[in-house]
Amino acid sequence: MGTHLNRACQLGLLAKDLAKVRCRQRGPQRDLALRQLVDRLGLMHGLPQKIGQLLSFSELDESDPAFTRLTENSPTLLAADACAEIEQQLERPIEDCFAWIDPTGISASIGQVHRAGLHDGREVAVKIQYPGLAEQTRCDLRALGWLTAPVGHLGRAYDLAAYRREIGEMLAAELDYPREAAQLRQFAEWTQTWPGLVLPEVVGEFSGPRLLTTTWLSGERLASARGWTLSERTEAAALILRFFLTSIFQWGCLHADPHPGNYRFRRGDGTVQMGVLDFGCVKQLHPAFVAGLRGLLAEAGQGTATPESVWQHFMGMGFNAALLAPLRANLWPVAQILYEPFLASAPYLVTGWNPGARIAALLGPQRMAFRLAGPPAMIYFLRTFQGVLHYLKAFAAPVNWHTTLAACGKQQARPKSKPSQDICFQSPTMQSDTLHIQVNEGGQSRVALTFGAGATDNLPDLVPLELRDKLRQRSIDLSAIAADARRRDYAPGELFALEDGGKTVRVWLA
Repeated sequence: MGTHLNRACQLGLLAKDLAKVRCRQRGPQRDLALRQLVDRLGLMHGLPQKIGQLLSFSELDESDPAFTRLTENSPTLLAADACAEIEQQLERPIEDCFAWIDPTGISASIGQVHRAGLHDGREVAVKIQYPGLAEQTRCDLRALGWLTAPVGHLGRAYDLAAYRREIGEMLAAELDYPREAAQLRQFAEWTQTWPGLVLPEVVGEFSGPRLLTTTWLSGERLASARGWTLSERTEAAALILRFFLTSIFQWGCLHADPHPGNYRFRRGDGTVQMGVLDFGCVKQLHPAFVAGLRGLLAEAGQGTATPESVWQHFMGMGFNAALLAPLRANLWPVAQILYEPFLASAPYLVTGWNPGARIAALLGPQRMAFRLAGPPAMIYFLRTFQGVLHYLKAFAAPVNWHTTLAACGKQQARPKSKPSQDICFQSPTMQSDTLHIQVNEGGQSRVALTFGAGATDNLPDLVPLELRDKLRQRSIDLSAIAADARRRDYAPGELFALEDGGKTVRVWLA
């Protein structure tokens, strides 16, 4: 109970730090608030620090980055405590296993890493998991709604129960170090003939449930590699893109934690190498998702894509038809934006692409419905894709996406696949086409979401988390409202309205 209350207090203080950053304009006061926020994220570890690491992507071009230091932070465990934890996992004295160990570790979100030397002369990385992190993670997931609000403006999307389950399952998997070791070995097997890609090796003798020892991987961080020659940067960028596309189309899974602390770059003797660290967050992709994405790109390359085929591919990938239906007419131009680098016959420079901003401008208020419509597992695909784009932008080097994709394997015909069971369709008896959720504050629109009317069934998950307690206090039962709308065949009209100080919330069918 004490641990739970302490974590809840930390999350409350983090909420205040987030509010300070949001309400301050650029300047010394905001810089101070941002440093305080980053300090707290680093001390809390787990989910909060992982969110900070995601935000580090947006700082690859900054001269004074704030969140980037969360990728390799100062140690949290004291040297004596860290060594005690390591010995507990090894079940023997630390000197029996290591000739030397650096008492100053590097802090990460799940564990703390210490450089050490084996008696056979090899240098290794010893990662020890923070004590009590599993219980802290469970507490964090209950606060997921507001905690994810600053991440790419996707807070409402992460609010859904399915997204909570997805993130919770992945975080639980990341706490399983034997699983991470197996994933690292699998990627090493897949890439053993790759020139230029270097992965650490698992030292199983000195690993356990909360301890993972691997060979030490040296190299430069991205900040240094950006100063390389254009030829060297191009080679590094090509390695990143190839690793991403091959992971999808050959292996069907992603190294889904591409923050700046997990990549190393080396050069010498006319070659460039890229090292990849930390295989705790590896996401298996559903075969139907891979097939749908393959079909989209194959038809684009062949010039046979049509608005109807694009719709079918999105359905095959597991998108929710009810959420996607209101913007069906815009899927074709969205796909054309996504196709762009793959259709270029020459090396493509992504600095001018900006797919996120262009799609947001195209969809307007419906952009959130597009983000919500994807299957929950897609958050890891988007996170990895975002990381790849940031690296390619930072290297400012053109890469041939078309030939890289072709090298990932011969394109295959898209198999006929049934929609997943959790996809809901518009009923022919529905009297409304769309569900609207609008939040106004201070005379300005803060939230304007549009979904297919069938999304009303999921109303308890669609309403922002911070409003649910207030609705319950006023005896507004979201589940009962959704059930009543379903009985009335989703008849047009207001479902409910809430006045709370200067904030007005309206939900209606039209």
